[in-house]
Amino acid sequence: MAEGEENKEEIRKKQHVMFVFVLIFFSLQMVNAERSEKPWRPESGKHFVLIHGACLGAWSWYKQVQRLKSAGHNVTALDLAASGIDPKQVKDVPSISVEPFMVSLPSHERVIMVGHSLGGLAISPAIERFPEKIYVAVFVTALMSGKHTARHCNDDMLVVIVRRQESILDSRYTYDDGPNNPPTTFILGPLFSATNVFQPSPIEDLALAMLLLRPLRLYSDKDMSKVLML
Repeated sequence: MAEGEENKEEIRKKQHVMFVFVLIFFSLQMVNAERSEKPWRPESGKHFVLIHGACLGAWSWYKQVQRLKSAGHNVTALDLAASGIDPKQVKDVPSISVEPFMVSLPSHERVIMVGHSLGGLAISPAIERFPEKIYVAVFVTALMSGKHTARHCNDDMLVVIVRRQESILDSRYTYDDGPNNPPTTFILGPLFSATNVFQPSPIEDLALAMLLLRPLRLYSDKDMSKVLML
C-alpha cells in the first residue's frame, strides 16, 4: 500500500475514534441533563423520620406517612415533647430534642430526617451528634440552628419569630411569668390557622388541627443556647 493511502487510512481511523468519543460525550451530557431535571426520589426501603412544626404534632404528617409507606418506606412521625399526644405539659419541657429517639436507633441504621418549621431546631443537633445514623436531612421551611442563628438572636428567639407575623389575629399568648415579662407560650387561633397555615388544605385538615393544636413554649435564649450553639 502506498504511503499516501496509509496516511489516509490512519486519518480515517482517527476520525472514527474521535466521532465515537464525541458521540459518547454528548450521550453522557444528555443523560446528566435528564437526571438533573428529574426530582430526587429516594430508593425504596428507606426509613423516614418526620418532625412536625410549632403547635402541631405527628398527626400533621398523616398524608405523607401513607404515601411514603405505599412507596415501600418505613416511616416514623414523632411527637416532640408536649406536642400531639405526648403527655408532658409545655411548662415542663426545657428544650427541643429528638435525642432519645436517635439513641434508640440501631447503630447500623441510617434515617432520612425531615423537619418542618420549628422541627428544624430538633434535627440540627441530631445531625451534629449522630451523623453516622443520618442518611440525609431535609429542612422544610424550617429553622436551622448554629452559630449564625445564635449570633442574630439578641431577644428571645421564638418570641421574635412569632411577633414578626403582621397579625396574629386570634392566636393567643400566655404570660406565666407575669404581664411585665415576655410571653411564655403561644398557640395558633382558628382564624389565623385558616388564613395563614391551612389555607391550601381541605377544611377537614383545619378541623383536625383545631382538635389537636397545642401551645408552643416560647423558649428563651437561655433555654435555647445549647441547641443554637452546636
